[in-house]
Amino acid sequence: MILPRRHILATLLMVLLTGIALPDALAKPKRGVMPPVLVVERPWPPVVQVRVLLNTGSLADPPGQEGLALLTWDTALRGAGSRDRAQMAQALDALGAHLDVQVDKLGASLVGEVLLEHLDTFLDLLADTLLQPKLTSEDIEQVRSQLLADLTHLRDDDSALAHDAIGRYLYRGQALGRPTGGTESTLRAITPDAVRQFHKHSVVAGNVRIGFAGPVDEATAKALIEKHIGLPAGTPPKVTLPRVVRDGRRLLLIDKPRHSQSEVVIAWPTVAAHHKDMTAVGIANAILGGTFTSRLNREIRELRGWSYNTWSALSSGPQLTTWALGFTPETADTTPALELAVKILEEMAQQGLTPQELRFAKDYLKGMHLASLETAERELGMRMRAQQLGMAADAIDNYPQHVEAVDYKTIQRVLHEHIKPEHLTAVIVGQGRLLESKLRESAAQFEVELMPADGQAEHTSAHGKAVGKRPAPLEEAPPPKVDDDPSESPDDETGEGDEPDDGDERAPEGAP
Repeated sequence: MILPRRHILATLLMVLLTGIALPDALAKPKRGVMPPVLVVERPWPPVVQVRVLLNTGSLADPPGQEGLALLTWDTALRGAGSRDRAQMAQALDALGAHLDVQVDKLGASLVGEVLLEHLDTFLDLLADTLLQPKLTSEDIEQVRSQLLADLTHLRDDDSALAHDAIGRYLYRGQALGRPTGGTESTLRAITPDAVRQFHKHSVVAGNVRIGFAGPVDEATAKALIEKHIGLPAGTPPKVTLPRVVRDGRRLLLIDKPRHSQSEVVIAWPTVAAHHKDMTAVGIANAILGGTFTSRLNREIRELRGWSYNTWSALSSGPQLTTWALGFTPETADTTPALELAVKILEEMAQQGLTPQELRFAKDYLKGMHLASLETAERELGMRMRAQQLGMAADAIDNYPQHVEAVDYKTIQRVLHEHIKPEHLTAVIVGQGRLLESKLRESAAQFEVELMPADGQAEHTSAHGKAVGKRPAPLEEAPPPKVDDDPSESPDDETGEGDEPDDGDERAPEGAP
């Protein structure tokens, strides 16, 4: 409604005389604190990605309400401001835009893309989703039902089940070990009021940052955010920091009686993302299982044919990083493959890398780093993640120089200090009843605990086994003493043969 000028003047006069507040249609909008803005500017294509990163993720879920962060932000997409779910979807479709949510341990992200010409209108929708989601009881119940269905599907996916269980088993008893997606009982325990309170305490100044990728300069981006998004003051939910637990070797065997293959994951905690040794750890991971010519791939896949898929990866955090490896052998090959994987870890911890492996890994990671910055969207994601992890300001720009600076002596020290084969946690999804006795007698020396597929890994109680013997006939040896740096050897045997498999879009190991 447009008020006649004389009515506006009369209303203002009444306010001055009586102190009555202006109606909403005339009142100046209340502004909050503008969040930090990061821009990765590229002139083409004329599409802008916008990322809103909140530093409150599932680590902030209260005990007994695991799944709260995911339930909150999935529901936020179902209507905000004056629009319900259908109206919000229609408004986004009219712009040719989309808006999704991602939730992990460390935070939640709203990620959207829109044509540059519609960016201003899109930010209005994004601001409503961030600041004024409806979070109706009906919508919460519908999302809860979807998340409960996802838990059922999880039990049918061996790979997803193993990856979910390893974190819950490795960090059981800690916030880091509680499932982001919750459990049936915890999801049902979350009330609509708890969802609304979680949102209220998460969207506060100091807990949100916003990024733009595309044909937008910093001044324009900041002006748009100042126009659309002001954050209230407040204190975000408290997060309990994770701690490293060294408990010998323990293995959780998840029983899937009719499966002919096993899904194996082995993990252990290592240094935080911003630690001075993280770049060297990334180099070591590339040689362990991060490339097609890695030791795991060569020994388990190429030489023995036990598993087509072998891998190792780093899941970085601001307090610690989870270093994990995995493979998928037939049931009959599961125990020897497990023993061989442990042997490989022991050899790396005791003997380190060869100079040729070090040279190859450096070149591989530097090349992958360039590829990871190919698009503005990927670069923005990496830079925002680096900020969240507390990494140095030059972590992205100077990553190739940091890689090249790792010398032979450093990599040998880092392997000895940060691979602890005597403290390993493993999860195997497969024919548990058939494998249990073989694993208990295995030279790998894991304490084995059997669990049904619908069990909860964080509620297990078995302690790890102290290792009395090495699982392979290796001679005990102190960490190698190195006086010179032979890493520049011209005879690069590791680099020969197949090219590394760089088909995925992960950042180089040791980078965010």
